[in-house]
Amino acid sequence: MLYLCDRNDSGEVLSIWKMDESIEDLLALFHEKRSLYERELREYRSNKRKLEYLSVRAMLAQALGHDCVVSHDENRKPALPEESHLHISVTHTKGYAAILVSPHREVGLDIEQFSDKIFRVKHKFLNGEEMNTIDSTDKTQLLLGWCAKEAVYKLYEGLRPEYWEQVIIKKLDLHDGTMSVEVEDRPSVCLRFRMFPDFVMVHN
Repeated sequence: MLYLCDRNDSGEVLSIWKMDESIEDLLALFHEKRSLYERELREYRSNKRKLEYLSVRAMLAQALGHDCVVSHDENRKPALPEESHLHISVTHTKGYAAILVSPHREVGLDIEQFSDKIFRVKHKFLNGEEMNTIDSTDKTQLLLGWCAKEAVYKLYEGLRPEYWEQVIIKKLDLHDGTMSVEVEDRPSVCLRFRMFPDFVMVHN
């Protein structure tokens, strides 16, 4: 079920899908590419991965008006080979999938379900300076920090496997929903975020 679809004046589309259908229900949404999707689904063993696959394509069909092929490069970065002028970022969390599509810029998007697990890993992805920027006792702020680094990793190709160290959160403003991030050897990034009942979302 389409949970959210935002379009801006520049032609960007941000969509969130709540994965509450069956695989057959989702397949029934497609026409031109249904047989292709059915073949590609055979590569996935779990129903979770199949639902993620179909939910992303359902959002794209709704956003672009037709079924789409999604490819991935050697770094698993998604692309739309039949719509090569478009940039896309894809993300999933428990029960939800989301996409951000732009005709004019590279994009990075991440969503993360609320979970107390974030407290156990906070020292792995935040340094001492960032602990002064983010309230490390606040689950929401920690999740926003996690999503910010994931979104930037998707935005910039070629970051090291230890990209947590290259992406430094300099400011988090809960009032206007923005974050400022510095990236080693790359331009700084202004991120935006939103909070939902089940998850948080961050994108550039």
